[in-house]
Amino acid sequence: MNIAQEALTDLTAKIQISIDKNDYEKEVNDSLKSYQRKASMPGFRPGKVPFGLVKKMYGKAILADKVNQLVSENLNNYIVEQKLAILGYPMPLTGTEAFDEADQREQFNFDFELALMPAFELNLQEKVVNYIRIEAAAEDVQKAIDNILEGNPIITQPDTIGADDRVSVVLSEADDKGEEIEDGFGKELTFHMDQIKSAEAREQLIGKEVGAEFIFNFAKALESDEAAAKILELKEDQQHIATADFNMIIDEVIHEEKAELNEDLFEKIFPGAEIKDEQAFREKIKQEIEKQYESESDRYFFTKAVDQLIETFDAPLPDDFLKRWLVYNSEGKLNQETVEAEYGTKYANSIKWQIIEAELLKKNENLKVKEAEVRERMKSYLFANLGMSNLDEEMRKRMDSVVDSLLKNKEEHQRLHNELFEQKLAAYLKEQMTLQEETMTYTDFVTKVNEENNNKKETSDE
Repeated sequence: MNIAQEALTDLTAKIQISIDKNDYEKEVNDSLKSYQRKASMPGFRPGKVPFGLVKKMYGKAILADKVNQLVSENLNNYIVEQKLAILGYPMPLTGTEAFDEADQREQFNFDFELALMPAFELNLQEKVVNYIRIEAAAEDVQKAIDNILEGNPIITQPDTIGADDRVSVVLSEADDKGEEIEDGFGKELTFHMDQIKSAEAREQLIGKEVGAEFIFNFAKALESDEAAAKILELKEDQQHIATADFNMIIDEVIHEEKAELNEDLFEKIFPGAEIKDEQAFREKIKQEIEKQYESESDRYFFTKAVDQLIETFDAPLPDDFLKRWLVYNSEGKLNQETVEAEYGTKYANSIKWQIIEAELLKKNENLKVKEAEVRERMKSYLFANLGMSNLDEEMRKRMDSVVDSLLKNKEEHQRLHNELFEQKLAAYLKEQMTLQEETMTYTDFVTKVNEENNNKKETSDE
């Protein structure tokens, strides 16, 4: 076997691999003998088909498989051994010999064309990128506080029903005399006094003590048979019960009042933060909101950083080769005309970014995503609410089994890998590049992003 490299241009080269008969003959014959032992053909006993006949039937296919395997392995090994930094994967040149009349050949020659990675300088510190810090507006803070107050009411259990309380009751279906029906419909349910539409029914309920027992009609109280059927959770064949009277026992009354901005609430929302007054509480809320906004700021920054790195990329590309390479690797989805039309605005930028990514990875190996990191990201999505440190060995094994199963999906695995890589890369670029900071509210940020996206779309449409 012989491998030779020839420069075609400054950025492209040809590799020729010559395969001699003695490189593959033994493996091909061994495979044919294996076929012979298994072959079954009319007129011959199993395993007794003549070798020449087996070779005639399967020889070309086995030869092609073995030679292609040898070529692929040695091409890959050559690229690694010679430390060739290449773009994409080598492309077979037209005119490569086929396997016709293989028996008469002593040698097969395979030619590949490849593109070499251009040399270029990547000085991140010289790149100035806009970074927007999103500031929580006063109304954002107030909205968050309103939600906290609403979601953390002061709850008491009074002895009597008030106009704005929730009431838990035990129901038993009653006849027209107010007596419980044996084997009749029964249920425990909770309703809010706001649901009671009838003034008469509200008057009947307000002031009733826990433990009180009396006849009650939900259809009349809610002023709707349908609403009664819904609150009673009646099945299709039970709809007639909606209008029935019920013997009702008040089991519990729950009263909620709006929470107060005091130290008890501050400690509940931010345990251990030792917040003593409303101003400090508002400032903490503001910080938390801005932390959530930071991920959007980082995504915006990353997009801008990538755009700038591509725009300022000044190394030459082997455009002619890359256009042919794109068509060849598209499996018929692209033609030369389409590639020519979109190369400068679409494909060239994608290739430039691949080159830049490779250079960044060379500068910082910590950007590489490890398999353990992919697994941990999957675990965080699936089991975020579990206290990981308190799990026993059996539970950890079950979790690992679930993760193993899901990560067999190559698309999902790649999605997590890309997500982690982008996060690492964004953090690295943010640390290395020069940030030109700007502060604005979230509303202004959204407006700015939308305007830029619209302008970008209009430019691309032109």
